Amino acid sequence: MTRLRFAGAALLAAAALLAAACVSVTNPEGWAPPVLDGAALYLTTDHGHISRTTLSSDGRSATAAWTFPDKDIKADDKLRPNAAYGPPILADGRVYYATFEAGVFALNAETGRPEWPEEGKTNASAITGNIAGGLAYANGILFFGTTEGRLYGWNAANGAPAKGWETPLVFDAGIWATPVAIGGTLYVATMNGELHAIRISDRSPAWPQPFKISGAIPDLVALDEARLFVPSINRHVYILDAATGQVLTDFRAKDWVWTAPALDGNRLFFGDFGGHIYGLDISTSPATELWPPASTEGHRVKAGPVIVDDVLVVADRAPVVTFIDARTGEVLNRVPIDGAGTVRANLLAANGGAYILTTKARLFFANPANRSVVEVPVSGVKR
Repeated sequence: MTRLRFAGAALLAAAALLAAACVSVTNPEGWAPPVLDGAALYLTTDHGHISRTTLSSDGRSATAAWTFPDKDIKADDKLRPNAAYGPPILADGRVYYATFEAGVFALNAETGRPEWPEEGKTNASAITGNIAGGLAYANGILFFGTTEGRLYGWNAANGAPAKGWETPLVFDAGIWATPVAIGGTLYVATMNGELHAIRISDRSPAWPQPFKISGAIPDLVALDEARLFVPSINRHVYILDAATGQVLTDFRAKDWVWTAPALDGNRLFFGDFGGHIYGLDISTSPATELWPPASTEGHRVKAGPVIVDDVLVVADRAPVVTFIDARTGEVLNRVPIDGAGTVRANLLAANGGAYILTTKARLFFANPANRSVVEVPVSGVKR
């Protein structure tokens, strides 16, 4: 069983994760965040399609240069990505892009056409499971995990397995979090609550034992070169020493945590599934709370927030955009976004505010200066 829609119980290994309903097993939506490179804004637009757009000078509108797959190109007719859950990687003049069902693509950044695999082809048959996370890039190798617990390492140059990675590493549970590469070490989290540190050179363990907890680890973020942010559905957030796996902080939230954090110096901000927003001072070990949790009034927070000029911008599943004073935790304003789908993709801080991409592929700009939210029209996207 290589498709998530037919393997829900095996993938989750627990009824609890199915109850979370964060990824639909029959209709994956995707939540890849936008990525900005100069004036080029890369957006996941519809069913795992990706568009390169150009932002206007004020950042309040965008025009698509290309979309992949392209409905007007015959070779793309049968390509069905269905969803994408991780941001594209921009390197080597290419856009490396992992899709839920169609595998991994290396697209020419200027034209949007695939450099591998061949036009009209996918490499999904070379992958066991689906890709519910994104790509890590290190030493010219792309790493990704699958819902069937396989970890692959492919050459970015041609999409072939890298030396020493001719076969995937196999884990006991699915990999939904995007792997993290720091130096020569790759960090891989599984849905049975294990975090592995693996040497890229020979695939050997970099820690004596994996870090193990009681709940699934659906996300994973490097705070810097030395620390990892490890959220879990066991209601705990862990900050680990990347070199040793030692727990620097074990913080218990009020509900499940499946998100990336916002980091500003030693201040760390994130939300949970109960709609609580936390601020931690991570200069100490363990970390200490900056203020009592703020609230989104019960709306689940999956999207990673951003901080701009001491204003924390949070977008929840309702969706409502909440502006919070990062110094005090005071809620400054709430702005609903009506009829736009939900917000699950991490926010992007740029142009003095936050870009917010919804599951209906609508783009918004949240302005911390006046606590407003406006839609950013995107033209020319092929759906």
